[in-house]
Amino acid sequence: MQRFQTQTAEEAPGPRAVSPPDPGIAMRRTAVATLAVWAGSWGILWVSRDATWYVAPLFAGLVLLVVKLRPSRRELGLARGRGHYAAATLTPLLVVGGVVWLATLTGVARVADTGVGTLGLQIATMAVLTGVGSVLTEDGFFRGALWAGLERAGRSPDAILAWTSGAYVVWYLPFLRFEPGLSAGAEAMAVHSLNLLLLGLCWGALRLASGSVLVAAWAHGLWNGLAYTLFGYGTARGALGVTDPLRFDPERGWAGVALNAALFLWLWRRWRRLETARGEAARDAAEADPAS
Repeated sequence: MQRFQTQTAEEAPGPRAVSPPDPGIAMRRTAVATLAVWAGSWGILWVSRDATWYVAPLFAGLVLLVVKLRPSRRELGLARGRGHYAAATLTPLLVVGGVVWLATLTGVARVADTGVGTLGLQIATMAVLTGVGSVLTEDGFFRGALWAGLERAGRSPDAILAWTSGAYVVWYLPFLRFEPGLSAGAEAMAVHSLNLLLLGLCWGALRLASGSVLVAAWAHGLWNGLAYTLFGYGTARGALGVTDPLRFDPERGWAGVALNAALFLWLWRRWRRLETARGEAARDAAEADPAS
């Protein structure tokens, strides 16, 4: 994944020439920033028992890594990601829609007295707010700055996907413990954590395929809009009136685990196919123009 080269003397003469980033330094700085984010968020929640400012250390960690590593826009994933928003839209639609279908089929879902227009507005509002906000917090740090730092440290794409997804779950754990309505026993925490890991892997796979953190943030925002509006979160009940989130919930239930796992498998295989196609295209181009 490392593609850092020194500039030639003609491109940057004299003292303006730069050296390749040191992978060891990049890894240490990335690890320090991650630990600082964990400690900051955990400390805020432990002292205040209020999740209002829980995400603030993510923005601080993002800024810290940008200042220390000075990653490029490409490394941070600040790309348009054209051609990948359809997959990012399908990610929440397939899983949330699948759980809605299962809950309806078993008679668990009971549509609340909410108009379709109002429901749509709620979903859209939460999707936009979460999507924009996550670019500066969750996705911006885990799938942006942390991703760039691990890439600088020479980690493979699979390792980066695993590290960032795991770090995301670890950051979330105290929130699951202290937020009202989420600490409903060991099984509930385990299932919720497993779903968060799978979601991190799904959004990371979108980041891998598109090279864009914006694509991942769009999927994240739409997920929150659909899942939290329809199924609720914490002590708030969703529009479907589901009262058994441990079974029928896309983020807190076993149905979500099954569907999220299947979706990640599809996204990961899709990324592998795209990488194979890109490699073949690069080889074809090299063979057609050996001088390049």
